[in-house]
Amino acid sequence: MRARELAALRQAWGWCGVDFAEIVAHSLFGHVLAIDTAGNYHYLDPELLCLTALGDEKAASAHMAQAQTKAIWRADAHVAKADKALGATTLGEVYGFTPAALIAGDYDAANMIRVELALYIRLTGDIAQQVQDLPEGAHVEIKVSD
Repeated sequence: MRARELAALRQAWGWCGVDFAEIVAHSLFGHVLAIDTAGNYHYLDPELLCLTALGDEKAASAHMAQAQTKAIWRADAHVAKADKALGATTLGEVYGFTPAALIAGDYDAANMIRVELALYIRLTGDIAQQVQDLPEGAHVEIKVSD
């Protein structure tokens, strides 16, 4: 299962300059903990459209042990709402938010989706790359293409 997700991570987030080697874990809302080829850990936050370098295993463990990180990772309230509205995820799926909601930061339950993790990784990486240099509050137009 992780091969597809790892390929998606390399393809969609490789522009950050990270050579990903392994996905260690992912949350029900598509947050990803990954290791690069140098053994450094990285945290992908799809809602914030950002990849954070955590450092070695000790630093990653400390980050993941923080109460705020645990709460974001588990996302209990979001998971309960998504499960009720969309049903349980299947193998390889996560909950997430529509592209427009990600850009707007509108995390209302009406904007939640059920999606394959590999696709969500690609989607968030593509959006993050396109909006990385936009100033806060910039207006964007979303065009869907195949």
